[in-house]
Amino acid sequence: MAGYGALVRDPATGRVLVELAAPLGKQSNNVAEYSGLIAGLRAVLDIEPGATVQVKMDSKLVVEQMSGRWKIKHEDMRRLALEARDLCAEISQAGGSVDFTWIPREKNKDADALSNEGMDGATVHRVLTDGDATSEAAPESETAPEAEVTPAPARRWGESLRLLLVQAPLDAAATPRIVRAVQRLVGDDASVVAADAGLAAEVGQHVATALGGEARTSPDWSAQAPGEGADEQVRTAYRILVERGGTVVAVTSRRGVLSVLTEVLGIADDRFWALATAPGSLTAVEVWDEGSASVAFTNRTDHLA
Repeated sequence: MAGYGALVRDPATGRVLVELAAPLGKQSNNVAEYSGLIAGLRAVLDIEPGATVQVKMDSKLVVEQMSGRWKIKHEDMRRLALEARDLCAEISQAGGSVDFTWIPREKNKDADALSNEGMDGATVHRVLTDGDATSEAAPESETAPEAEVTPAPARRWGESLRLLLVQAPLDAAATPRIVRAVQRLVGDDASVVAADAGLAAEVGQHVATALGGEARTSPDWSAQAPGEGADEQVRTAYRILVERGGTVVAVTSRRGVLSVLTEVLGIADDRFWALATAPGSLTAVEVWDEGSASVAFTNRTDHLA
């Protein structure tokens, strides 16, 4: 089940003004993220229509789409984005402004806790007074807008994860074959994550375009953390995907693929490089809603022949 959480904060004092959460039933992560954004913007209009608003969220996709840098291809997302833009326009017409900033998930814990309430079926609309407990104040060095909207990352507890790992190829000429192979294995509702540089980023963008969306690139999937064995940043990114569920394509390096595989299979560090994976290969991992995981296949390369 999906749910969103969002809060409106006065960053000059750090005081939370409004807390919001609601269940959404069976919806995609992107729909949940846009729903949290819309709820937060509506709350701002209720408080002060002419506010200067800084929207902070961990969804690179929503931030880039709302900033006009990425196209919106899915109809459901386009409808929600238009609704969010209409709310931004109302704020602007009242003398305010709205800017969007990406933040890492670990800096979004208050809103994340609200999203858990939504996923548990609760509908929350708390307007807090001066006497209510508040979160820590924002640093004094920040330029303080009148309102800060922080939608929580969308999460869907109790939903299985289907993860297709794509090892970045050595040659860009292999990209079309990789894209066609991925399309045969996943549906249009799959999301795409990728390392933020090199062929992994390029392949991720091509795969996402073919699926009708945008890739979320992140250094978490680059597998460049110090060390010779498993990359803990990749493993952390994988665990976040497990929490959210759904169908995901992740484009990473050989070390990134092995970091996930060895965690799923419980392989000791001294055997980390024992698994064979080729550039451009596909590996599938399934994590069931009760937490058990299995590897459907590894090192599939028939599409490269």
